[in-house]
Amino acid sequence: MFGSWDDPAEQAAAAWWESSTLVSGGLGLSLIGPQWRGATRLHVDSRRPGVSARLGATIRPGIYGTYEPDTDEWRDLVRAIEFIRFQSAASDQYLRIGPLDRTRFGNGHLVNFFSSQAAWDERTVGAEARLRGDRVDLQAFASDVTRADLMGARLSLRASSRRGAGLRSLELAVAIAGETRVQTSAAGQPSAPFAAASAEYGVEADVRMTAWHNGSFDFVPFVSAVRLPGFGQGLMFGASLENANFIDIARLHTTLALQYNSADFRPGYFGAFYTVSEGLRAIVGDAGSEAVIGDGNPNRANVPLRAVERGNSIMIESRLHIFDRFELLYAFQRYHGVQRLSEYHLRLFFRTPSIILSVAQDRRGLKGFTSLFGDLGEENRLRFQFDVRIVRTVWMMIDAHYTYRHTGESELGQEFAIQRRFDPVLGFRARF
Repeated sequence: MFGSWDDPAEQAAAAWWESSTLVSGGLGLSLIGPQWRGATRLHVDSRRPGVSARLGATIRPGIYGTYEPDTDEWRDLVRAIEFIRFQSAASDQYLRIGPLDRTRFGNGHLVNFFSSQAAWDERTVGAEARLRGDRVDLQAFASDVTRADLMGARLSLRASSRRGAGLRSLELAVAIAGETRVQTSAAGQPSAPFAAASAEYGVEADVRMTAWHNGSFDFVPFVSAVRLPGFGQGLMFGASLENANFIDIARLHTTLALQYNSADFRPGYFGAFYTVSEGLRAIVGDAGSEAVIGDGNPNRANVPLRAVERGNSIMIESRLHIFDRFELLYAFQRYHGVQRLSEYHLRLFFRTPSIILSVAQDRRGLKGFTSLFGDLGEENRLRFQFDVRIVRTVWMMIDAHYTYRHTGESELGQEFAIQRRFDPVLGFRARF
C-alpha cells in the first residue's frame, strides 16, 4: 500500500472510462473550539478517464467576523485542492496532488502514515507519485508543493518480472526521507537545539521475497533496517499474507512483524504526528501550558527522539479493501518498554448510494492494547465524515475533526494545541 494509490474514498464506483461531475453545496453551522459560526460549503468532484479531482472550500461567517484561517493567506487557495489524481488504466503510473494523510514506504519502518494535515488550518498540499515497471518500482512524495520541506523517495528492484515464489520474486529496496529546509527560531535564526532534538533525515533498506504462492495468495517474509544518522537505528523482520485481487472484488493483507529499536530511534519516525511533534514542533495541551524541549518535561505531550530508550515492538496490521466501496485497515504497534511509545492507526470507509462513512484515526502515547479504551490523550488525530441522503438530492453532511491549531512560535520553534471542529451542513448533491 503506497499512500492514497488505492484509497476507496477517492475512487469511482464505475468503469474507468466513464466520466461524471458531482457538485455539492450547502449551509450549516461550524463549531471550532468554543465558538459557533455559520458555514457555507461548496465542492466539485470531477472524474474523467485517468484523471479525477475534488476541489472544495468552506467559509465560516460569524458575529465576530469570518473565521480568519480560512482566508488569511494565499495558500488557502491552494488548500481548496482536496486531490488531483492521474492514474493509468493499468495503475503502473500514479500521481496525486493534495494534502497527504496515509503516505508510507514499504511496511512503514521509516515513513508510516505520514500526514501533512495534522494541524488542519496549517495543512499543506503535497504530492506523491509512483512509477512501476516490470522489475523497477519508484515511489516518491513531497509534503508541500509550494516550498521545499519534507521529501522522500523509495526505489525497489525485483529479480524477475514473472510472478511466482522463490528467488525470482526477490525484491531489494532502498529509501530516504528528510527535511530539505533549515528549521528557524522565532527570531529567524537557525535553531541551535535542532540537531539535538530531531533527525534531519533517515535511510532504509529492506528485502522481501514471496516464499509461498498459491492461487492469488502470497506469503511474503521481509527484513527492514532503518538508520537516523546521528541518532539510532532499528531492525524489523516479519511476514505478510497478501492477496491483491481476491475473486475480483477485494484486496487484503495481514502482517505480523517484530521490531528491535536502539535508543534515540522510533519506528515510523516520519509519521502521522511528525509535523506537530518533531523538529522542534511542540504540542501543548488544552490549558495552553508551554511545551519545552527536554526529557521528563510534564508539559510535553510526545517523547523527544533523544529521550527514546532502547526497546522492542510487535507490529500487527490487517486490511480489507472491497474495491471502491469499503475499507477497513487496523494497525497496532505494541512497544514493550517503560515508555508510552505504542501507536495505533485506523481507516474505515463505507459507501452506498445513500450513505458515505469515513473514519480516520491515528494515536500515539499508548501502552498495551487496553490503553486504546482509555483517555484519548493529546497525541490523537481523528476525522469523522458522515453523509446521508435525506430525500432525492438533499443530503446531510457532517465533518468532525480532532486536530491541532498553531499557537505561535518560541525560541524553541513552533507550538500547537488541540483543536476540536464540528461542521454539520444541510445541502444538495447534483451529478452531471
